Amino acid sequence: METVYLNGQFVSRDNAWISPDDRGFLFGDSVYEVVRCYGGFFFDMEGHMTRLRRSLAETRITWNEIDTFPDVAGELITKNSFNDGCSLVYLQVTRGAAPRTHAFPDPPVPPTVYAFARRQSLDTLIWERGISIEPVTDPRWSRCDIKSTALLANILAYQTAHDNGFAEVCFIRDGFVTEGAHSNIFFVRNETLYTHPESNIILSGITRKNVISLAADNNIALVEEAVPADMISYMHESFLTNTSGEVVPVIKIGDIVIGEGVPGTLTKKVQRLFREKVEAMALQQAQGPA
Repeated sequence: METVYLNGQFVSRDNAWISPDDRGFLFGDSVYEVVRCYGGFFFDMEGHMTRLRRSLAETRITWNEIDTFPDVAGELITKNSFNDGCSLVYLQVTRGAAPRTHAFPDPPVPPTVYAFARRQSLDTLIWERGISIEPVTDPRWSRCDIKSTALLANILAYQTAHDNGFAEVCFIRDGFVTEGAHSNIFFVRNETLYTHPESNIILSGITRKNVISLAADNNIALVEEAVPADMISYMHESFLTNTSGEVVPVIKIGDIVIGEGVPGTLTKKVQRLFREKVEAMALQQAQGPA
């Protein structure tokens, strides 16, 4: 039986009940995080915690027990017997349950905190083949830096892309590529990586951050600069980064073939470096404290 976490308790999913007056349900007034677990250890939990704290601060949602999340995540992995493979832990924190009104509850009410784990294998086939993504005018609000559950614009754009046979979207705002519906986007031109700088119109991705760090450590030139949409056809490579897929090559954007239409050399190098980092962390975990 699947075990989930709800408001301080580990319960079966069938016994997890949330009020219909919860503001996450009524307004999407909530934030979330998704953390990758590799066979018993979490990848960059510190980075996820930093982003979660920021999202909560920006939305003025108070969760006093935030420091318990790493332990909660670990318990979910153990209780669901996921220690031996790849999985994800999803966490959502809402402003809580209160009669519906746009103003925050006054006095404040306890937040609703929900988390679950699920198996999530890595799709190595798309690492080898690459994917096609659809360019879409970015319809989202101006606070994409908050990891909010209010994702209707992302969902509608993604579903249209999915219906059209694409694996992701490529959002374009004011003539520049921003990111995907659930991923960050990198481009390669003349052996240099390009990606949109952190701002209010993209989410600061954890995998993105680690790829930037790997580039710096391995003398890979990288520029945090928005790529004009009309320059896409001049790019030699492209890839996406996210927690669920790691580093995913992009071989086509709309009807534009990227490079030679196969995962590029620098993309493969970044994939390898990221895999080596994960494997080194796994070895360190297996060996235990020094």
